[in-house]
Amino acid sequence: MSAAGHAALEQALALSDSMLAAAREDRWDAVVELDGRRQPLLHAGHPRDPRSGSLLRQLLERNTELLALAGRAREAAAAALGRHSHAHRALRAYVGLAG
Repeated sequence: MSAAGHAALEQALALSDSMLAAAREDRWDAVVELDGRRQPLLHAGHPRDPRSGSLLRQLLERNTELLALAGRAREAAAAALGRHSHAHRALRAYVGLAG
């Protein structure tokens, strides 16, 4: 099981790297698709040995970075939505005054 378990974790790590690359390019649809492929690999059994520990630590680091990128993207989207809402209210006020 160790070779197969390590292979699953290594594939999950490679997918995590691809997810990070996609997130850095604001391709969140790709992040979701890649995570769907990654999840079964993470839930597969793996040996409890130093190699697995190292791979799991690397996965945790990638996840931490992904969460930070997602948080920044969420904040940017909220700010853009706020600007849009403000512009929409201003336009309605202008149309109301003109009509």
